[in-house]
Amino acid sequence: MADGADGADDMFAALIARAAAARVGTGRVVHRTDKALVATGRRDGQPVIVKLLTTDDPYWVGRRQHELRMYELFTDQPPPVRAPRVLYADARLTVLTQLPGQRLGDRRHLTGDVGPVTAQLVLNTLDAFAAWTPAPPLPQPVDYHGRTDAEHAAGLLDDADQHALHTLVDQLGPGRVTAHGDPLPANLLLDGKHCALIDMEHSGSYLPGYDLALLHIVGATVSPTLTAAIAERVHTAGIVPAYCVNLLLLVCREIRLHTLLPADGATTSRLAYLRQLLSKAHHDVQALVRWA
Repeated sequence: MADGADGADDMFAALIARAAAARVGTGRVVHRTDKALVATGRRDGQPVIVKLLTTDDPYWVGRRQHELRMYELFTDQPPPVRAPRVLYADARLTVLTQLPGQRLGDRRHLTGDVGPVTAQLVLNTLDAFAAWTPAPPLPQPVDYHGRTDAEHAAGLLDDADQHALHTLVDQLGPGRVTAHGDPLPANLLLDGKHCALIDMEHSGSYLPGYDLALLHIVGATVSPTLTAAIAERVHTAGIVPAYCVNLLLLVCREIRLHTLLPADGATTSRLAYLRQLLSKAHHDVQALVRWA
């Protein structure tokens, strides 16, 4: 599809046309990325969310197919957290029940501190999802040994990091837990005493602490309350080594993502913070191996 304003209009027109075929009257756009367009709507008198896949990239086509399978699984084996239900799906459009609540944030990274009650609510939700054990287990999206070697080849890990990560992953063994896989602020809906999880395209089985590590990365710069709450959860749960493995690899990924963004002041500032976080993650992972 075309870029710019005309391209955006074309995508919205495509969403309206497909939604109409699904008996959905489209409302307003609530989220837009380079791969999807999300809008509100109504179907049979009920509020819904309509999500249009706008890319032909095989990776994102596969992620959408995985997300639809997750929603099918939720019907047969409901998770202990709030999540949407699929009402309709075609090759590109998904119609979902609209859940109440406001997003924790609209950007990839938080822009302000969150209160202690909110921090605990979010972490309780992620913990509850991690305790969910569907049968058969969810796929494992991360090859930890492969990811370690890839980040080493990219120059973000040195030889000591590579050795430490391989050692820790071997020591941790094959055990995995369920994780959302992408708990960005926009994927967390807060409604009073409830937190719902949306956008399940990266859900799977990971080493413990994956969701907590990603949430730390996207929130730690501005939310000391959330950072402290995550650290407490990690130590209470006894998952420090697994968490440190996840954190180091995820910081590497986040740095690579930011190097592709326009070099404005916000990106430069965040990259500086991420490199500080990378340095600390280097130290923590290597120390775990030295102390073992």
